[in-house]
Amino acid sequence: MSRTLVVVNPASAGGRTLRRWPVIERALNRAGIDVTAQLTIGPGDATTLTREAIRTRGIRRIVAVGGDGTLNEVVNGCFDGGCTPLATDLTVGLIPSGTGGDFRHALGLPTDPAAAAHLLASGTTRAVDVGLVAFPDGSVRHFINIADCGIGGEVACRVNRRRHRGGGLAGTAVFLGVSVATLLTYRGRDLVLSLDGETIHRKVQQVVVANGSHFGGGMRMAPDAKPDDGLFDVVIVADISRLGSIRAVPRLYRGTHLALPVVEVRRARSIDIAAAPGELPPLFDVDGEQVGRVPATISICPGALHFAAPL
Repeated sequence: MSRTLVVVNPASAGGRTLRRWPVIERALNRAGIDVTAQLTIGPGDATTLTREAIRTRGIRRIVAVGGDGTLNEVVNGCFDGGCTPLATDLTVGLIPSGTGGDFRHALGLPTDPAAAAHLLASGTTRAVDVGLVAFPDGSVRHFINIADCGIGGEVACRVNRRRHRGGGLAGTAVFLGVSVATLLTYRGRDLVLSLDGETIHRKVQQVVVANGSHFGGGMRMAPDAKPDDGLFDVVIVADISRLGSIRAVPRLYRGTHLALPVVEVRRARSIDIAAAPGELPPLFDVDGEQVGRVPATISICPGALHFAAPL
């Protein structure tokens, strides 16, 4: 029986993943990896396929082929609420092929199919942290890269709408264009934050809870974040003028925005985010997928998953 399930999102990267899949499959075969491949057909499929493979078929290695959204669904399929995975001997892998492709930066994952296949064949893994977002209605969502609210949630919502309409450009071009357009209309929100029990009030453009370093198609939002240190890097961006926001965009790609006086970085294990009384709750997203609005509680699950990655 195959012990590796490859979950392929054929719609990722504007549909180019479907065309790339035969090349990726050949690379996996040449590396000697016995795989069963399943293609997703809609939102949530990767989570369902992953969970079923673990529970009923004894699969212990799940490889996502797609972008950060596909990986997020696979990660969520490894859990059923809480910080304990469905099996302690699970390995998750990623062959990047998506619109954003940001988490690969955190672990130095190769994008070349042959190199990615050889990495999987080597069996090399790292224990990585996983984030857990809990909403007041009792629903939860795991993430492996970044969760954020504010303008980031709005950008994620607009990018996903564009994706469903079949927008042509991919990657950095999509996120940059949508980010600039959103900056021209977005207004800051008054939020109440609690970081490991310390309560602070801020009028913010966004709050980014980072396990990985990159988001938004290559922006180095949290350049010092490590996915295996048991802590989130929390980047708080104060309300800023539209002109100031536009001027700061190039610094996001270089990771030098942390020196700006409107940017504050904290490290924490648990974060509560709520809108101030009378304020419109901002949108919330995880790994580039818009999932609701604040309030939310974000907790870290230290070393919860083994990830196929270079040491």
